[in-house]
Amino acid sequence: MIVDGATVAINGGRIAAISRSLPFKKRLLRQPVSMQQLPRNDEVIIDAKGCFVSPGFIDCHIHGEPEKIFFNEARHGTTAFVIAESCAPLNFIYKRAESIKEFIKLSPFGPNVLGLRLEGPYISKAKAGAQNASYIRRPDAKELSSIIEKCAPILRIMTIAPELKEARPLIRLLRKHKIISSIGHSGAAYESAIEGIDAGITHATHIFNAMSGLDRREPGVVGAVLLDDRVVAEIILDLIHVHKALFAILLKLKKKDNVIIVTDSLASEIPEGVRESGGAYRFEDGRLAGSSLTMIQALKNAVRNCNVPLPDALKLITQNPAKLLGVEDKKGSISVGKDADIVIFDREFDVKATVVHGKIVYEKKGFICAA
Repeated sequence: MIVDGATVAINGGRIAAISRSLPFKKRLLRQPVSMQQLPRNDEVIIDAKGCFVSPGFIDCHIHGEPEKIFFNEARHGTTAFVIAESCAPLNFIYKRAESIKEFIKLSPFGPNVLGLRLEGPYISKAKAGAQNASYIRRPDAKELSSIIEKCAPILRIMTIAPELKEARPLIRLLRKHKIISSIGHSGAAYESAIEGIDAGITHATHIFNAMSGLDRREPGVVGAVLLDDRVVAEIILDLIHVHKALFAILLKLKKKDNVIIVTDSLASEIPEGVRESGGAYRFEDGRLAGSSLTMIQALKNAVRNCNVPLPDALKLITQNPAKLLGVEDKKGSISVGKDADIVIFDREFDVKATVVHGKIVYEKKGFICAA
Protein backbone atom coordinates (compact mmCIF):
# COMPACT_ATOMS: atom_id res chain seq x y z
CA MET A 1 0.00 0.00 0.00
CA ILE A 2 1.25 3.49 -0.89
CA VAL A 3 0.02 6.39 1.25
CA ASP A 4 0.17 9.72 -0.54
CA GLY A 5 1.33 12.21 2.07
CA ALA A 6 2.03 11.22 5.70
CA THR A 7 4.03 12.21 8.74
CA VAL A 8 6.21 9.81 10.70
CA ALA A 9 7.60 10.75 14.11
CA ILE A 10 10.68 8.97 15.44
CA ASN A 11 11.94 8.89 19.00
CA GLY A 12 14.46 6.72 20.76
CA GLY A 13 15.26 4.80 17.59
CA ARG A 14 11.67 3.66 17.07
CA ILE A 15 8.66 4.88 15.17
CA ALA A 16 6.64 6.86 17.71
CA ALA A 17 3.64 8.04 15.69
CA ILE A 18 2.22 8.07 12.17
CA SER A 19 -0.34 10.40 10.60
CA ARG A 20 -1.83 10.14 7.13
CA SER A 21 -3.44 13.55 7.29
CA LEU A 22 -0.30 15.69 6.98
CA PRO A 23 2.28 16.07 4.19
CA PHE A 24 5.22 13.73 4.83
CA LYS A 25 7.91 14.96 7.13
CA LYS A 26 10.08 12.64 9.21
CA ARG A 27 10.92 14.20 12.52
CA LEU A 28 13.58 13.07 14.98
CA LEU A 29 12.30 14.08 18.41
CA ARG A 30 14.04 14.46 21.75
CA GLN A 31 10.88 13.58 23.71
CA PRO A 32 8.01 11.20 22.84
CA VAL A 33 4.86 13.06 21.80
CA SER A 34 1.55 12.37 20.15
CA MET A 35 1.15 13.43 16.53
CA GLN A 36 -1.08 16.30 17.65
CA GLN A 37 1.73 17.63 19.85
CA LEU A 38 4.38 17.76 17.11
CA PRO A 39 6.23 21.07 17.51
CA ARG A 40 6.98 23.29 14.55
CA ASN A 41 10.73 23.38 15.16
CA ASP A 42 11.99 19.83 15.54
CA GLU A 43 15.58 18.70 15.87
CA VAL A 44 15.73 17.35 12.32
CA ILE A 45 13.14 17.48 9.56
CA ILE A 46 13.34 15.57 6.31
CA ASP A 47 10.91 16.76 3.70
CA ALA A 48 10.47 13.79 1.38
CA LYS A 49 8.08 15.47 -1.03
CA GLY A 50 8.16 13.74 -4.40
CA CYS A 51 9.89 10.68 -2.96
CA PHE A 52 8.89 7.27 -1.67
CA VAL A 53 9.44 6.44 1.99
CA SER A 54 9.99 2.75 2.64
CA PRO A 55 10.97 0.41 5.43
CA GLY A 56 14.70 -0.29 5.33
CA PHE A 57 15.69 -3.05 2.94
CA ILE A 58 16.74 -6.39 4.44
CA ASP A 59 19.29 -8.44 2.51
CA CYS A 60 19.30 -12.09 3.59
CA HIS A 61 22.32 -13.02 1.47
CA ILE A 62 25.37 -10.77 1.20
CA HIS A 63 29.09 -11.40 1.62
CA GLY A 64 31.74 -9.49 3.55
CA GLU A 65 32.72 -8.05 6.90
CA PRO A 66 29.80 -6.45 8.79
CA GLU A 67 31.20 -2.92 9.02
CA LYS A 68 32.06 -2.78 5.31
CA ILE A 69 28.66 -4.13 4.34
CA PHE A 70 26.84 -1.70 6.59
CA PHE A 71 28.46 1.45 5.28
CA ASN A 72 28.75 0.30 1.65
CA GLU A 73 25.12 -0.76 1.40
CA ALA A 74 23.42 1.95 3.49
CA ARG A 75 23.69 4.28 0.50
CA HIS A 76 21.70 1.71 -1.47
CA GLY A 77 18.93 1.43 1.13
CA THR A 78 20.01 -1.71 2.98
CA THR A 79 19.54 -1.29 6.73
CA ALA A 80 19.77 -4.91 7.93
CA PHE A 81 21.36 -8.04 6.55
CA VAL A 82 22.49 -11.62 7.06
CA ILE A 83 26.15 -12.25 6.24
CA ALA A 84 26.80 -15.24 3.99
CA GLU A 85 29.93 -17.33 4.25
CA SER A 86 30.96 -19.64 1.43
CA CYS A 87 32.55 -23.07 1.91
CA ALA A 88 35.83 -22.53 3.76
CA PRO A 89 37.99 -24.15 6.44
CA LEU A 90 35.98 -24.46 9.64
CA ASN A 91 38.49 -22.38 11.60
CA PHE A 92 37.97 -19.52 9.15
CA ILE A 93 34.21 -19.78 9.57
CA TYR A 94 34.56 -19.75 13.36
CA LYS A 95 36.75 -16.62 13.18
CA ARG A 96 34.20 -14.93 10.93
CA ALA A 97 31.43 -15.84 13.38
CA GLU A 98 33.40 -14.29 16.23
CA SER A 99 34.01 -11.07 14.27
CA ILE A 100 30.28 -10.79 13.56
CA LYS A 101 29.45 -11.38 17.22
CA GLU A 102 31.91 -8.66 18.22
CA PHE A 103 30.38 -6.18 15.77
CA ILE A 104 26.88 -6.96 17.02
CA LYS A 105 28.03 -6.42 20.61
CA LEU A 106 30.12 -3.28 20.16
CA SER A 107 28.64 -1.33 17.25
CA PRO A 108 25.59 0.91 17.74
CA PHE A 109 24.33 -0.65 14.52
CA GLY A 110 25.13 -4.20 15.61
CA PRO A 111 21.49 -5.23 16.07
CA ASN A 112 20.95 -4.70 12.34
CA VAL A 113 23.32 -7.54 11.57
CA LEU A 114 20.71 -10.28 11.70
CA GLY A 115 23.10 -13.20 11.75
CA LEU A 116 25.29 -15.54 9.75
CA ARG A 117 24.36 -17.98 7.01
CA LEU A 118 26.55 -20.80 5.71
CA GLU A 119 26.49 -22.03 2.13
CA GLY A 120 27.57 -25.55 2.93
CA PRO A 121 29.70 -27.36 3.74
CA TYR A 122 27.19 -30.18 3.17
CA ILE A 123 26.38 -29.50 -0.48
CA SER A 124 26.85 -31.20 -3.85
CA LYS A 125 30.24 -30.93 -5.54
CA ALA A 126 28.47 -31.28 -8.87
CA LYS A 127 26.45 -28.14 -8.06
CA ALA A 128 29.21 -26.25 -6.26
CA GLY A 129 28.87 -23.20 -8.51
CA ALA A 130 31.20 -20.55 -7.11
CA GLN A 131 31.90 -22.58 -3.97
CA ASN A 132 35.40 -23.97 -3.41
CA ALA A 133 34.83 -27.72 -3.82
CA SER A 134 37.90 -28.44 -1.66
CA TYR A 135 35.89 -27.46 1.41
CA ILE A 136 32.69 -29.34 0.63
CA ARG A 137 32.19 -32.10 3.18
CA ARG A 138 30.11 -35.19 3.78
CA PRO A 139 27.24 -34.75 6.24
CA ASP A 140 28.48 -35.32 9.78
CA ALA A 141 26.07 -34.82 12.68
CA LYS A 142 28.84 -34.50 15.27
CA GLU A 143 30.64 -31.90 13.20
CA LEU A 144 27.41 -29.97 12.60
CA SER A 145 26.72 -29.93 16.34
CA SER A 146 30.14 -28.35 16.82
CA ILE A 147 29.44 -25.76 14.08
CA ILE A 148 26.11 -24.88 15.70
CA GLU A 149 27.75 -24.54 19.12
CA LYS A 150 30.62 -22.35 17.92
CA CYS A 151 28.45 -20.15 15.73
CA ALA A 152 25.67 -19.74 18.28
CA PRO A 153 23.59 -17.69 18.63
CA ILE A 154 24.05 -15.98 15.27
CA LEU A 155 23.78 -18.92 12.84
CA ARG A 156 20.46 -18.34 11.10
CA ILE A 157 20.53 -20.24 7.79
CA MET A 158 22.46 -23.20 6.40
CA THR A 159 22.38 -24.35 2.79
CA ILE A 160 22.30 -28.13 2.43
CA ALA A 161 21.86 -30.69 -0.36
CA PRO A 162 19.22 -33.19 0.80
CA GLU A 163 20.30 -35.92 -1.62
CA LEU A 164 23.54 -36.47 0.28
CA LYS A 165 23.71 -39.55 2.47
CA GLU A 166 22.78 -38.71 6.07
CA ALA A 167 21.66 -35.22 5.11
CA ARG A 168 18.14 -35.54 6.46
CA PRO A 169 19.20 -36.13 10.10
CA LEU A 170 21.22 -32.91 9.80
CA ILE A 171 18.16 -31.04 8.53
CA ARG A 172 16.23 -32.26 11.56
CA LEU A 173 19.12 -31.19 13.83
CA LEU A 174 19.07 -27.69 12.31
CA ARG A 175 15.31 -27.51 12.83
CA LYS A 176 15.76 -28.56 16.47
CA HIS A 177 18.08 -25.58 16.96
CA LYS A 178 15.70 -23.23 15.10
CA ILE A 179 18.18 -22.72 12.26
CA ILE A 180 16.68 -22.39 8.78
CA SER A 181 17.55 -25.28 6.46
CA SER A 182 17.90 -24.03 2.90
CA ILE A 183 17.99 -26.27 -0.15
CA GLY A 184 20.67 -25.21 -2.59
CA HIS A 185 23.86 -26.21 -4.37
CA SER A 186 21.96 -29.42 -4.86
CA GLY A 187 21.41 -31.85 -7.71
CA ALA A 188 18.55 -33.60 -5.92
CA ALA A 189 15.82 -35.34 -7.85
CA TYR A 190 12.29 -34.09 -7.19
CA GLU A 191 11.45 -36.88 -4.74
CA SER A 192 14.68 -36.37 -2.80
CA ALA A 193 14.02 -32.64 -2.58
CA ILE A 194 10.51 -33.29 -1.24
CA GLU A 195 11.96 -35.68 1.36
CA GLY A 196 14.30 -32.89 2.44
CA ILE A 197 11.37 -30.51 2.75
CA ASP A 198 9.49 -33.11 4.79
CA ALA A 199 12.54 -33.28 7.09
CA GLY A 200 12.46 -29.52 7.69
CA ILE A 201 13.76 -27.51 4.74
CA THR A 202 11.82 -24.22 4.57
CA HIS A 203 13.97 -22.06 2.29
CA ALA A 204 15.71 -22.21 -1.09
CA THR A 205 19.11 -20.61 -1.77
CA HIS A 206 19.21 -18.43 -4.93
CA ILE A 207 16.58 -20.41 -6.82
CA PHE A 208 17.42 -21.44 -10.39
CA ASN A 209 21.16 -21.13 -9.68
CA ALA A 210 23.33 -24.10 -8.63
CA MET A 211 20.45 -26.58 -8.41
CA SER A 212 18.78 -29.22 -10.56
CA GLY A 213 16.28 -27.57 -12.88
CA LEU A 214 13.06 -28.51 -14.59
CA ASP A 215 13.18 -31.30 -17.15
CA ARG A 216 10.35 -33.09 -18.88
CA ARG A 217 10.83 -36.25 -16.79
CA GLU A 218 12.61 -34.82 -13.75
CA PRO A 219 11.32 -31.63 -12.06
CA GLY A 220 14.38 -31.48 -9.79
CA VAL A 221 14.93 -29.04 -6.95
CA VAL A 222 13.35 -26.19 -8.90
CA GLY A 223 10.12 -28.14 -9.41
CA ALA A 224 9.92 -29.08 -5.73
CA VAL A 225 10.50 -25.51 -4.56
CA LEU A 226 8.01 -24.02 -7.01
CA LEU A 227 5.25 -26.40 -5.98
CA ASP A 228 5.73 -26.67 -2.23
CA ASP A 229 4.28 -23.81 -0.19
CA ARG A 230 6.38 -24.79 2.82
CA VAL A 231 9.44 -23.33 1.08
CA VAL A 232 10.30 -19.63 0.73
CA ALA A 233 12.51 -18.98 -2.30
CA GLU A 234 15.18 -16.31 -2.55
CA ILE A 235 16.27 -15.01 -5.95
CA ILE A 236 19.18 -12.87 -7.21
CA LEU A 237 17.34 -10.29 -9.30
CA ASP A 238 20.22 -8.74 -11.21
CA LEU A 239 18.74 -10.13 -14.47
CA ILE A 240 22.11 -11.79 -15.09
CA HIS A 241 21.86 -14.77 -12.75
CA VAL A 242 18.22 -15.35 -13.71
CA HIS A 243 16.07 -14.39 -16.71
CA LYS A 244 13.18 -12.09 -15.88
CA ALA A 245 10.67 -14.64 -17.23
CA LEU A 246 11.78 -17.10 -14.54
CA PHE A 247 11.17 -14.42 -11.91
CA ALA A 248 7.65 -13.99 -13.31
CA ILE A 249 7.08 -17.75 -13.13
CA LEU A 250 8.38 -17.78 -9.56
CA LEU A 251 5.98 -15.02 -8.48
CA LYS A 252 3.07 -16.63 -10.29
CA LEU A 253 3.57 -20.00 -8.59
CA LYS A 254 4.94 -19.02 -5.17
CA LYS A 255 2.90 -15.81 -4.79
CA LYS A 256 4.40 -12.67 -3.32
CA ASP A 257 4.38 -14.00 0.27
CA ASN A 258 6.91 -16.76 -0.45
CA VAL A 259 9.55 -14.92 -2.48
CA ILE A 260 12.53 -12.91 -1.23
CA ILE A 261 14.94 -10.86 -3.31
CA VAL A 262 18.61 -11.00 -2.27
CA THR A 263 21.82 -9.61 -3.74
CA ASP A 264 24.39 -12.35 -2.99
CA SER A 265 26.77 -9.44 -3.51
CA LEU A 266 30.54 -9.71 -3.27
CA ALA A 267 31.07 -5.94 -3.44
CA SER A 268 32.21 -5.68 0.20
CA GLU A 269 34.64 -8.59 -0.05
CA ILE A 270 35.92 -9.47 -3.53
CA PRO A 271 37.71 -12.85 -3.51
CA GLU A 272 41.12 -13.29 -5.09
CA GLY A 273 40.90 -14.21 -8.76
CA VAL A 274 37.50 -12.56 -9.17
CA ARG A 275 36.75 -9.35 -11.06
CA GLU A 276 33.69 -7.34 -11.98
CA SER A 277 32.62 -7.82 -15.57
CA GLY A 278 29.33 -7.37 -17.37
CA GLY A 279 27.42 -6.29 -14.26
CA ALA A 280 28.51 -9.19 -12.02
CA TYR A 281 31.61 -10.67 -10.41
CA ARG A 282 33.25 -13.42 -12.43
CA PHE A 283 36.19 -15.79 -12.29
CA GLU A 284 38.93 -15.40 -14.88
CA ASP A 285 37.26 -18.07 -17.04
CA GLY A 286 34.04 -16.04 -17.15
CA ARG A 287 32.01 -18.14 -14.71
CA LEU A 288 29.75 -16.23 -12.34
CA ALA A 289 31.23 -15.83 -8.85
CA GLY A 290 28.56 -13.57 -7.38
CA SER A 291 26.66 -10.39 -8.04
CA SER A 292 27.45 -6.71 -7.79
CA LEU A 293 23.75 -6.05 -7.23
CA THR A 294 22.39 -3.54 -4.72
CA MET A 295 18.96 -3.73 -3.13
CA ILE A 296 17.77 -0.50 -4.71
CA GLN A 297 18.81 -1.78 -8.14
CA ALA A 298 17.01 -5.07 -7.47
CA LEU A 299 13.90 -3.09 -6.57
CA LYS A 300 14.22 -1.07 -9.76
CA ASN A 301 14.65 -4.27 -11.78
CA ALA A 302 11.50 -5.75 -10.26
CA VAL A 303 9.41 -2.66 -10.97
CA ARG A 304 10.84 -1.37 -14.25
CA ASN A 305 11.95 -4.59 -15.97
CA CYS A 306 9.57 -7.15 -14.50
CA ASN A 307 6.43 -5.00 -14.12
CA VAL A 308 5.92 -5.79 -10.44
CA PRO A 309 3.86 -3.11 -8.63
CA LEU A 310 6.06 -1.12 -6.26
CA PRO A 311 4.23 -2.16 -3.04
CA ASP A 312 4.56 -5.85 -4.01
CA ALA A 313 8.23 -5.45 -4.94
CA LEU A 314 8.96 -3.71 -1.64
CA LYS A 315 7.40 -6.61 0.25
CA LEU A 316 10.02 -8.93 -1.24
CA ILE A 317 12.86 -6.93 0.34
CA THR A 318 11.23 -5.80 3.60
CA GLN A 319 8.34 -7.76 5.09
CA ASN A 320 9.17 -11.17 3.67
CA PRO A 321 12.79 -11.31 4.84
CA ALA A 322 11.75 -9.95 8.24
CA LYS A 323 9.18 -12.73 8.55
CA LEU A 324 11.66 -15.40 7.43
CA LEU A 325 14.13 -14.30 10.10
CA GLY A 326 11.52 -13.90 12.83
CA VAL A 327 12.06 -10.16 13.28
CA GLU A 328 8.76 -8.93 11.82
CA ASP A 329 7.87 -7.51 15.25
CA LYS A 330 10.78 -5.06 14.88
CA LYS A 331 11.44 -4.62 11.19
CA GLY A 332 9.93 -4.89 7.73
CA SER A 333 7.24 -2.21 7.85
CA ILE A 334 6.67 1.38 8.93
CA SER A 335 4.59 0.78 12.04
CA VAL A 336 4.41 2.38 15.47
CA GLY A 337 6.80 0.69 17.88
CA LYS A 338 9.03 -0.83 15.21
CA ASP A 339 12.67 0.09 14.62
CA ALA A 340 13.05 3.36 12.76
CA ASP A 341 14.85 1.84 9.77
CA ILE A 342 13.73 3.91 6.80
CA VAL A 343 14.80 4.53 3.21
CA ILE A 344 13.82 7.53 1.10
CA PHE A 345 14.19 7.20 -2.67
CA ASP A 346 12.86 9.07 -5.67
CA ARG A 347 10.97 7.92 -8.75
CA GLU A 348 14.24 7.13 -10.51
CA PHE A 349 15.16 4.79 -7.63
CA ASP A 350 17.91 7.07 -6.41
CA VAL A 351 18.34 6.74 -2.65
CA LYS A 352 18.17 10.15 -0.98
CA ALA A 353 18.55 9.13 2.68
CA THR A 354 18.84 6.05 4.84
CA VAL A 355 17.90 6.03 8.52
CA VAL A 356 18.86 3.24 10.94
CA HIS A 357 17.37 3.22 14.45
CA GLY A 358 16.44 6.86 13.96
CA LYS A 359 19.95 7.94 12.95
CA ILE A 360 20.76 9.26 9.50
CA VAL A 361 23.52 6.96 8.21
CA TYR A 362 23.43 8.11 4.60
CA GLU A 363 22.33 11.36 2.99
CA LYS A 364 22.46 12.35 -0.66
CA LYS A 365 24.35 15.64 -0.70
CA GLY A 366 22.02 18.53 -0.08
CA PHE A 367 18.89 16.45 0.49
CA ILE A 368 18.44 17.01 4.24
CA CYS A 369 18.22 20.50 5.69
CA ALA A 370 18.36 20.84 9.48
CA ALA A 371 15.63 22.93 11.04
